Amino acid sequence: MLKVIRCPMPRSLISKKGIWPRSFCSTKPHPVQGEDTGETRLNPLNIQMLSRNLHEQIFRGLVPEYREEDVERSVRHLQKHQLWGKETALLQEVELKLPKMYGDNIDEHFRVLAQKQSLPYLEAAAELQQADLPPLPQEWTWQVGWTRYGSNGESHRVDFPDETALVFDVEVCMAEGHCPTLAVALSPTHWYSWCSKRLIEERYSWSDQLILADLIPLETPMNSVRPPGGQWKERLIVGHNVSFDRSHIKEQYLMKASKVRFLDTMSLHMAISGLTGFQRTLWMANKQGKKVCLQEVSQRMKKVGQKRDSPKIGFWDWVNISSINNLADVHALYVGGPPLQKEIRETFINGSMMDVRKHFQELMRYCASDVQATHQIFVEQLPLFMERCPHPVTFAGMLEMGVSYLPVNQNWGRYLEDSQDIYEELQREMKKSLMILADDACQLLEGER
Repeated sequence: MLKVIRCPMPRSLISKKGIWPRSFCSTKPHPVQGEDTGETRLNPLNIQMLSRNLHEQIFRGLVPEYREEDVERSVRHLQKHQLWGKETALLQEVELKLPKMYGDNIDEHFRVLAQKQSLPYLEAAAELQQADLPPLPQEWTWQVGWTRYGSNGESHRVDFPDETALVFDVEVCMAEGHCPTLAVALSPTHWYSWCSKRLIEERYSWSDQLILADLIPLETPMNSVRPPGGQWKERLIVGHNVSFDRSHIKEQYLMKASKVRFLDTMSLHMAISGLTGFQRTLWMANKQGKKVCLQEVSQRMKKVGQKRDSPKIGFWDWVNISSINNLADVHALYVGGPPLQKEIRETFINGSMMDVRKHFQELMRYCASDVQATHQIFVEQLPLFMERCPHPVTFAGMLEMGVSYLPVNQNWGRYLEDSQDIYEELQREMKKSLMILADDACQLLEGER
């Protein structure tokens, strides 16, 4: 409605003190006591603008011009909504020295700033995307900690994968608690595997309380919290639902944050070809072949008055260009080929640590296949994401959001317990209601009513 134009303001619209004449004002503000109202910047509608100090730093002397027809249209709009003539109070002027601005305006400033912050990680992502990956190890080493595998089949024990970019996946034996069990990482040049002490060493029992030594080191030696040389390096970790993997990394719990950043292929998928909640239901029904259900949905949409020019519910082309968020379906969408084999994952969900030890090689290959699939997805996703979200602030924002923290105290555990208790109570009530309905249905079927 009101436009900012790069040209000097006509003298007829500004007074000698630099404020707008009262003939353009919609209110009669009450000046703050002791304030020099001559320094307060107001627009023709008497709306307080940025203080002169901030305006000069941000806009560097540019003065807005307000066209008379725009002002009149704004006044009519305010009168229509009974907002014209309302009294307001002026806020205290702000005197603040801003950091040096990059570029000529705010847009250039944040563009340059985002490019400077995200460039090392974008270069690492490009290197990972374009890499010719090493061959998969034929046999995985049974030892605590990290093992690096060479292209010739040799393996060496290392403190951590000293790489700029990694594709990373963690597996947890749920029956044994939340401690990470094994992990696989892939760089442009090497494969890596990690095994927990709880997997390799058999004990009668382990503590339920995790310590840093139970977590996976990605930037520091096992018994240290300082990186080699004392300097953190920019590193990029790619994973599918990578926040789960991040929760098992040792350095993410240190008070001094490192420079590692995470890219989530699941989040990239949601930005490129994600589904709404309603679409998710239809996608699942279409995949399972529930045509009757789809017909009922179509009839329901007609009853609620769907517009004639809107896409018809029977138009299913969108089903083939999107998917739900799990790794197997996302891989089928972007990469195609044979479906991922996920059956052995049940060992981590329902099996014991003894089962994991028994099927160690097979489970390591499963974890490595997930890493391969994640890399294949990432190769296809990165150019699509950069095309659809080209502004560098978007990429930089994803990197920063991926390392956020939620500080908690002892009340967090109580909140989780209370939430679980309420969930179980609701489940019992629902089960009881279903049993009553089933009993009533059986009695009707037998003709007792």
